[in-house]
Amino acid sequence: MDEVTNTEKGCYTDHGVSGYGMAAKLSRNDPMDDTFVRKMAEEMMMSIAEKCMAKGARAIGHIKSHIRTESGTIKADTIGVKHGTYSTGSFEHPVKDIYLAVNSIVAGIKEGEVKDATLAGIHEVAEMEGVAIIKEKEHTYFDEFDFMQSKQDFVRQLADQFKEKDVDG
Repeated sequence: MDEVTNTEKGCYTDHGVSGYGMAAKLSRNDPMDDTFVRKMAEEMMMSIAEKCMAKGARAIGHIKSHIRTESGTIKADTIGVKHGTYSTGSFEHPVKDIYLAVNSIVAGIKEGEVKDATLAGIHEVAEMEGVAIIKEKEHTYFDEFDFMQSKQDFVRQLADQFKEKDVDG
């Protein structure tokens, strides 16, 4: 097998791991309960993983999502197509708007391919479920420490982030 150079491995590391993060505001006219949102989030994580593998990924490191609402939080993730998906969390009541953050860490494909697979997976599942993506933007890595403040304060910050500020976004 031919030796692969660092520029062909996928990103800026010796082992060829690429990542992409995004955030989005999603909405649906009919309120979404936690069962619906957990299922949708799991489908998104699997769709992203499948699309990455179809692009030639060697392995899925971790594809995870964190969904915040004024009614509660849901997390979903996968570590690979063969491993399935997992989700946790609940809502106090159904909601029309959710804020979704997704991080995809994948080995063996370039960052642009991870981005394409992530966005395609989210859009495909949202459309299939009748959920509109109101606005999306690139997002940096998140972890539990990002969510230490009250859910009301965090949801307010998310809402402010997606308000129109200027024409360029």
